[in-house]
Parts: sequence; C-alpha cells; structure tokens
Amino acid sequence: MATTSSSAVPLVTLAEVDPAGIALVGGKAAGLAEMIHAGERVPDGFCITTAAGELEGDLRRQIVDAYERLGADAVAVRSSATAEDLPHASFAGQHETILNVRGADALIDAVRRCRDSLGSERAVAYREAGGFDDTPVRMAVVVQRMVEPAAAGVLFTANPITGTRTEMVVDAVAGLGDVVVDGSVAADHYVLDGRPAGRVEGCLHPAQLDRLREAGERLQQRAGSPQDVEFAFDRHGTLWLLQTRAITTLFPLPASTRPGPRVYFEAGHMQGMLRPFTPMGMSVMSVATALYVRSIGMPADPFDGHPGVVGVAGRMYLDLTSWVRYGAARAKLPEAMKIYGPRVATALTRVLDDPASHRCPAGPTGCGSRSR
Repeated sequence: MATTSSSAVPLVTLAEVDPAGIALVGGKAAGLAEMIHAGERVPDGFCITTAAGELEGDLRRQIVDAYERLGADAVAVRSSATAEDLPHASFAGQHETILNVRGADALIDAVRRCRDSLGSERAVAYREAGGFDDTPVRMAVVVQRMVEPAAAGVLFTANPITGTRTEMVVDAVAGLGDVVVDGSVAADHYVLDGRPAGRVEGCLHPAQLDRLREAGERLQQRAGSPQDVEFAFDRHGTLWLLQTRAITTLFPLPASTRPGPRVYFEAGHMQGMLRPFTPMGMSVMSVATALYVRSIGMPADPFDGHPGVVGVAGRMYLDLTSWVRYGAARAKLPEAMKIYGPRVATALTRVLDDPASHRCPAGPTGCGSRSR
C-alpha cells in the first residue's frame, strides 16, 4: 500500500493520508483523514497528490484503477490545495468541486478542472488578498464515493453571525447540500443551544439535529477551535461527514484567564478610533488609562497597564464585569450608557437581566469608599 511518507507518491487512499501532510495532500484531504483516523464516518475515497504529474499514461491508469475499486459509480471530485481549509484561510468556494461524476473519462476531466482552478481569477485574487501571493500553492484532488443524500448542509459549531460560542447553527436542504454552500437557495435554519432539540420543522428532525450537535462537539474538541462542517444524511438516515475546517470569520475571544462570563465594552470609538489600534497605540491607551485611574485614587500600574483595559484584535475594550455585578452600580449603568447610543443601553440591560451577572456585595475595586 502507498503511504504519504514519500513526497513522490502520486495517489493515496484517504485512510492512508497523514493528516499532517498538507504539503502533499492539501488541506481538505488532511481534514478528511483526521476525521477518518478519529473514527468518524467519511465516504471512501482517494487523493491525487501534489506530487502527481500529467494525467496521462501510468497516472491515468492508477486513477481509473482506484475509481474502479470504489465501485466505478458516481463520485465527488474536490480540490484540496495546500493553502485550503487552514485555520486562518478557508478558500471556501474558490476552487472547483464537481459532483455526480460517472465514468473514467469524466473523472479525468473533473480532476483536470480541479487542478486548473488553482489558477482561476477568483482563486488568484483570494490568495493576493490573503497574503498568499508570494507563497507557493499546489493542488491535490480528492475523489470520494458520492452519498445520495436525503438532506445535507452545513453545521457551524459556533454561531457565525453573532459569534456566540455556546450556539451551533445548521443550514440544510433536502437533497444535495452544495446549494447551501453556494447560497443559491433558502435553507432550513436551526440554532442549537446545547440542549436536546425540541419540535422543529424542515428537512431535519430533532434526532438528526442532536446527532449533528454531538458530532460538532467531537470535531471542535479535537480541533481546539470552532468548526465549519459539511454533512449529509443518506436515504437510510446515516450521517456522513464530508468536510471540516476552522471557522475563519469569528471575532477572536479575549485572551483572559479571569473566571466566569465577562462583559466587555468596545471603547476605542470613544477615542475617535474607528479602526484597530496598532500595538504601540494599544500600549499608549493602556498606560494612559492606568495613569487616569491612579489620579482618582485607585490602584493601577502604568507599566503593566490597567487590568480593565483589554485588547482584542487591535480593538480596545473595557472590562465592565465587576461594575455589572456590583449592586450599587447596576441600576445606574443603563442610563449612563445611553450617551453611547440606545443600542448600547439596550444590550447592557439584557446583560443585567442575565442570571450570570449576579450581584456582588463588594465594589468593583474591592473598596466601597474608592468606588464612591
């Protein structure tokens, strides 16, 4: 059997792929292999690696032989570039995917189209925008047995619209799920909050949503980050996982070791900063805040900055958690926040209504007189 230990291997089954061998098999094949090794249900297939040459002669025979071993029936042919499905760049929709490919000639043509899509205008523009224009990118191709789906779609293990990490989102349709990915039809939309699904309408039933949630929890735990997962339920109700990759559009969480839920208020706009701070600018703001806090008699180290100022992706946030939990301050906060707009005050009121923002007897500084 072929292995991915040699850079000269032109073709390898997905079960043999080393998930760390992205340079040989690309991001999509590596993600599929990782799911296979973890025991998830993934359609059988093989990968034409970046080491493969012209689609003629011996390579063509190897591809056709591997196709026949899959049953010579309908297959999905999918791109797997070396810069694809990475934690910081998904390349979603930039390269070719051809479904329901039947026959040797059609398969070779589909493989060629996937490889050629590396040089398409949209793929080149995406690489340039993402800073990949100076990075050598090569294309592998995945061929998998087609799943005839009763329903298919996409699972996000964090809410991609709100950024809520405690919610999962499912968009699904009856039949093939490619129309969900390309947005050409209105999909059935489900938001999962961690509890067993109740009565729902659409193409999925509660038991299927529960299975998707469980699969999403496994995938996210192994990857260590929220995942974008393509799936299909076949006519027998079997769940197949077709792809997993990191969600690259979520706003990052603060790097904080403070316990419990936290409440952060974006404060850069108060200083007229509508764009992210530079690292030096963030340091200046942190020191300036610490000096101000010291001037009103509260402790703060100007070199370490003030712990209430938190930088996230170049944006400056104030940690309001202690104030939200302090009984003497809670009643006044919504009114005080109206100066920043009605939406801020409304959002803060919702936070105050949340049981997690419980009252604390001590003031935000640990000293009632300083707070007053």
